[in-house]
Parts: sequence; C-alpha cells; structure tokens
Amino acid sequence: MTVYSGKTIQDAVEQGLAALSLTQDQVEVTVIQQPKNGFLGFGRKLAQVELVKKATAQTITNTQKPVSNKESNHQSTTDNTTNTVDLEDVSQKLANYLNDVLEAMGFSFKLKLDLKSRHSIYIDIDTDQESRLIGRHGRTINALQNLSQIFINRLGANNTTVELDTANYRSRRSESLIQLADKTARNAIANGKPVYLNPMPSFERKQIHTALANNDHVMTYSTGKEPHRVIVVAPK
Repeated sequence: MTVYSGKTIQDAVEQGLAALSLTQDQVEVTVIQQPKNGFLGFGRKLAQVELVKKATAQTITNTQKPVSNKESNHQSTTDNTTNTVDLEDVSQKLANYLNDVLEAMGFSFKLKLDLKSRHSIYIDIDTDQESRLIGRHGRTINALQNLSQIFINRLGANNTTVELDTANYRSRRSESLIQLADKTARNAIANGKPVYLNPMPSFERKQIHTALANNDHVMTYSTGKEPHRVIVVAPK
C-alpha cells in the first residue's frame, strides 16, 4: 500500500495524483489519517491518503447464444432494478460520514440535508468557523466535496452529484466567477492575447464557460491536467 501525505487531504491527494500521473476521476481515495495541527508544534500530524487506480473496463467477446426478446426484457428489468439506488439511504450515509470527518477536524456544526433532485444532494454545513471550513480559495470545502463524491460513488450513486455549502459560499463564489469571467474577457479583447486563469475545479470552470458562452468576441477552453487544469479566455 502506497500512502501519500500533505498538510491537507487535498494536498495529499494532489501529491498522489502527480506521482501516479493520474487524474482525480481515475482513482479511488481512502483517507488513512486526518491532519492535526497539534499544540505548539507537538503532536502535529499530516493528512495521509491511499490512492488506488480504478479498474479499467475490459472488452469481453460474447460467445453466448442469442437471447430471445422475452429473456432480453426480463434481463433489462433485472438490470434496472439492480442499478436503482436509494438516494435517501445514500444521503444519510453520506451525512454520517461527513459528521465523523468534520468532528475529527475539530468543527462544531450542524448539517442540513436537501435532496434537490434524483441526481443531486445538497448539504449545508452550519458552523461559526465557516472561514476555516471554506479554506484558502475554497480548497478545504472543495476537498470535502470531492471526498463526498467519491464516497457516494462507492455506494453506487455514480449519477448523483454532491454539493457542500456553508454561509451561502457557493452563491457568493458563483457571483465572483461571473465577474471574473467578464473582467477576463475584457482583458483578452483589449490586449488581443489569451488570458490563463488560475487552476480551479471542473464545476467552477464550467461556470466560466457558461458565463462567456454567448460572448461574440472571445472563446474559452480548458488546458492542462487535473488538478492543475486551467481555463483560457482568448479573443476570437
């Protein structure tokens, strides 16, 4: 077992991804140890994670006899039943998981769970330490959101997305991204050169793309590998 360390869980994950030359969606992450600051430098512990590459689907030659329509319909019904996930059960297990993680991180909090749709879980974390929970540039809450996504994927809810929020951070961040997109577009047009933004998670890059989708003077595209993938805003 290869363990990767970092000051935060996300830092440890990034170390592992760089070492393995893989992206976030190509690995399964297991948290071995939560980071601890210690007291006056004593008892400090780094975050430790294990990264395992996900199994690649293999092509299998079908040597079985053709299946009749009746059998096919039965098999389809069985498959659909097997793939059905109880989202309420998944969300409750996720809430219990987050409760353990946040307690280990030293937070005092309350979780508010909202199933926005069949494919969306929204959890608001009510705490008086929202700045620490959000982290620099949203790194802490985004890392927790990535871990939450991995957790429900392991429960079979691959088509469901998780959004973690606190103190209306996601809404405020969305407004900031729209303003950033507009400012960057104006700079690209004025200078006649492409502008490279700082790395950001895929769901934030999507907001930049969407904000400039109808702009007739610039185009946007992403470049680089996760977790250092960036958006480029270039004049047309």
